[in-house]
Amino acid sequence: MNQDERNATLADTAFIFPGQGSQESGMGKAFYEAWPEMQTAFDRLDSALDIDLYELCFRRETEELTRPRNAQPALLAAGYATYAGLTSRFAVMPAYVAGHSLGHFTALAAAGVASPTDLVDVVRRRGRFMERAEREAGPGTMLAVLLADPDIVADACRDRDDVSVALYNGPRQTVISGTTEGVEAVQATLSDSATVRFRELQVGAAFHSPVMAPAVDRLEEVFTEISLEEATIPIVSDVSGKVYTDPTVARQDLTSQITASVDWVSVVEELQQRGVTRYVEFPPAGVLTSLVDRMHSDTECYTLETPADAQELFT
Repeated sequence: MNQDERNATLADTAFIFPGQGSQESGMGKAFYEAWPEMQTAFDRLDSALDIDLYELCFRRETEELTRPRNAQPALLAAGYATYAGLTSRFAVMPAYVAGHSLGHFTALAAAGVASPTDLVDVVRRRGRFMERAEREAGPGTMLAVLLADPDIVADACRDRDDVSVALYNGPRQTVISGTTEGVEAVQATLSDSATVRFRELQVGAAFHSPVMAPAVDRLEEVFTEISLEEATIPIVSDVSGKVYTDPTVARQDLTSQITASVDWVSVVEELQQRGVTRYVEFPPAGVLTSLVDRMHSDTECYTLETPADAQELFT
């Protein structure tokens, strides 16, 4: 009997994992210092890479974490190791897991689809592939479009092949991504609306856009090198918005996700339909629960920022 089989399932609860853009220096450090189980899981991931994850997560400036090759393994390590520590200490598991962009990989690790040490190496390489794609097909940028209908934003992108909707974060919060020229052109089109607002994102590359196309085949090749298993916890895909446990779906979604839109709205709606009323976000926590709360203010949203948060929630 494995650890997941011994844990009590929280029938109304989803554990959610953030993606790139939410990274911050010190993410997960409080858990590392307080929970030996988290420390063991984190150190195992650290030893699997050619970089010092402890230094990167807990001591370096946040600016260095904007580089995809650094941010992605650091985010996965902080989120997964905290999850490993929590499930071990409190003997609980969620009904569902989900992640936003890079967080989808953390959800895979939590659900046992692949070895966490394999996945932290995959996302380290994924970050390198994205940086290389940016050099080959960029430069690019990402722009949050606020207070505009997502369909109108998608229509504005449709006439160009160098920009697309990257993130559906909320009913009135969409992110476009692509070449700098393409994003500026779409912004100009959308600027005719009196209500629309814009905010440039500092994420290190034009994720989930045509700029990332050169990275797709490279990531597909990496996935052939690792073993994928049936998920022990149902995962909600941030590509399709559907629940799955089949590892072939994971492989397909996580490669197409490089250029496809992340649909967080559909993730939350699927979870709501399945009876989830409580969301617990893992470090670096805050972004996703804020998005959930804006869509469904009647849900319970919790951020795990310190061990005291977990103690209050699970005892």
